[in-house]
Amino acid sequence: MADEEEKTEEPTGKKIDDSKAEGNVPKSAEVPGAAILFFASIYLLFFAGSFFRDIEELMIYIYSFIGTEVNGHTYFEITSSIIYTMLVGMFPLFFLILFLGVIFNTMQFGFVFTPLKIKLDKINPISGFKNIFSAKKALEALKLTAKLILIFIVMLIILAIIWDSILAMMDKEIHASLDAMMTLTVYFLLTILLIIIIFAIIDFFFTRHYYFKQLRMSKQEIKDEHKQMEGDPLVKGRIRQIQIKMSKQRMMADVPDADVVITNPTHYAVALKYDSEKSEAPAVVAKGINFLALKIKDIAQESKIPIVEDPALARALYDQVEVEEEIPERLYKAIAEIFTFVYNLNNK
Repeated sequence: MADEEEKTEEPTGKKIDDSKAEGNVPKSAEVPGAAILFFASIYLLFFAGSFFRDIEELMIYIYSFIGTEVNGHTYFEITSSIIYTMLVGMFPLFFLILFLGVIFNTMQFGFVFTPLKIKLDKINPISGFKNIFSAKKALEALKLTAKLILIFIVMLIILAIIWDSILAMMDKEIHASLDAMMTLTVYFLLTILLIIIIFAIIDFFFTRHYYFKQLRMSKQEIKDEHKQMEGDPLVKGRIRQIQIKMSKQRMMADVPDADVVITNPTHYAVALKYDSEKSEAPAVVAKGINFLALKIKDIAQESKIPIVEDPALARALYDQVEVEEEIPERLYKAIAEIFTFVYNLNNK
């Protein structure tokens, strides 16, 4: 019993769908961040030349005021130039970041719409305090700390390597200094980007592993889910028994209206009725074997319905024709002979 309660089975499709419907999805926050940084870097390096030229002109414009007296009007012009340049240059980047955020979040788990639900336990300070110090939050904090430490160490190493170049850059004229500063920024950006992408790949697979591990089910849960989807076999069996019983009762109620009953003579019994105004051929109104066959014969005798013994025909009708179905054409001749006998018997 203890082994059955262990969650050792992979989650079923229904379990995963139910989890997604509740908003619980395998979402890695590192993946969209890394994708945004990567494609934003591509945009800045290859498609934002005019933006960098505007920044360079802006910096030259600001440097031109060095050594001069600056009044309020000049401050306003400098500030407005900075705001305008940044807004115009960053506007395409803003929409690129928004687009990438939607795309890479959707790629991880598909489009999921969950209705807004207010859960009081989410705003419960005690539950919130427990969530802050949960094992998952601690792991997230540890991961972030490791990433920041690694970035800091790599930055120090790069600074140590290019420190002489930075000092030499200060003695160059302004355009050369700006170009060197841009190159240095690109080195730092690429280094940070590489580290973040590595962490994003690790976090993506870790998040999915933790997510599916969390959704694992016990064997009993799988059985219960199967019962819920397919229906309890005991209940279905009971319903089936009731349906069969009701079907037999309706069938027996139609026997007194039959024209003839064909028997085996002891094991099979099939009751036929022919209504020329409603059907083209006689139809089976009741059939049965053993006890049910005897019951059909008893009702036929009580209702004074002719009983004809024809073992081969009774067996063929029982096997090939369902209740309320008309007899097939291949049996027309045999049935016609029996109905001729019955009609002669009844002076029809």
